[in-house]
Amino acid sequence: MNTSEPWYAVKCLFHHPTRKAEDEDFLYEERITLWKAPSFVEAHRMADEEASLYAKEAKCVFVKSTDSFHLFDQEVGSGIEVYSTMRGSNLRPEYYEKTFCITARDRLKPLRETKKE
Repeated sequence: MNTSEPWYAVKCLFHHPTRKAEDEDFLYEERITLWKAPSFVEAHRMADEEASLYAKEAKCVFVKSTDSFHLFDQEVGSGIEVYSTMRGSNLRPEYYEKTFCITARDRLKPLRETKKE
């Protein structure tokens, strides 16, 4: 591994057929991993390989790597940006947050409980 290679954060999508709630058709997991690689393509290849192993261990289905982000900082540490995405929308902030951010169906109970509705 070349130490001057940039870091990439790659988001992978998984589907957990055995862990869904009874009122759910599907349970999805979006998982972001970091990779030091020469390109986006190589970072996705590495992430896909690891995701296949993760899916086997977690007894879930690896759907695909869906997105990636080139980290601008060379060193990984507290406070660096490891992922960012921008999405155009006609939704006002309070509706956008309730649609795309932590929702009642997300399994982030401790964080959801600390947020004021």
